[in-house]
Amino acid sequence: MQAKDIMTTDVVSISPAVGIRHAVAVMMQKRVSGLPVVDDEGRICGMLTEGDLLLRREIRVSPRMARTAEVMSETDLERYIASHGWSVRDVMSEDVIVARPDSEVADIAESLQAHRIKRLPIVEDGRLVGIVSRSDILGMILDASTTALPREDEAIRLAVRTRLRSDLGLTPQKVQVSVRNGQVTLEGQVESDLKRKAVRTLVEALGLGGYRDQLRVEMPKAEAELAIM
Repeated sequence: MQAKDIMTTDVVSISPAVGIRHAVAVMMQKRVSGLPVVDDEGRICGMLTEGDLLLRREIRVSPRMARTAEVMSETDLERYIASHGWSVRDVMSEDVIVARPDSEVADIAESLQAHRIKRLPIVEDGRLVGIVSRSDILGMILDASTTALPREDEAIRLAVRTRLRSDLGLTPQKVQVSVRNGQVTLEGQVESDLKRKAVRTLVEALGLGGYRDQLRVEMPKAEAELAIM
């Protein structure tokens, strides 16, 4: 699925020349936690988010101790401008991560996770055409169709064996699968408790009738040698 399939096209945006108080009013009225900032030609030039506004001077009861001009760093100056600036351009983040309408949703989700952001503007020829938020992507979970699995024991056994091999690299020699009246039983040996948990996750995600876990966890080599001594 691509961005154009789930993006919001009726995007609330704002100009960099707008005052901060007005921008905050728009965010609260529209119930959004971030606004794309676009210039007069519709080109995106920044993002204004709730996070950008958390250090505003209006929020602090008492200002921080001012440093002397001789020891103020560029970071100090940037923080001062962001906390005291009147317009959106003073506070917005200019390094905006964007995507195209044909970008894969899976890639957008990875970008949101990696950069710890909540939304990604969608641009075409430099102009804002939409936005994809975390909630847009989460909606895919609700809309996803469930896989129809066979209900015959042998067919279920083959399906589980196939998924164990393809998803977790577990061969029939490593893990044996048996099914009776829809209940899956797994026997064998895995490398760790985490691998055992992953196996349980795989089986439960298939939505089968039941699961009996009779897997054993391999004893680390050092522990095995101590047990023999």
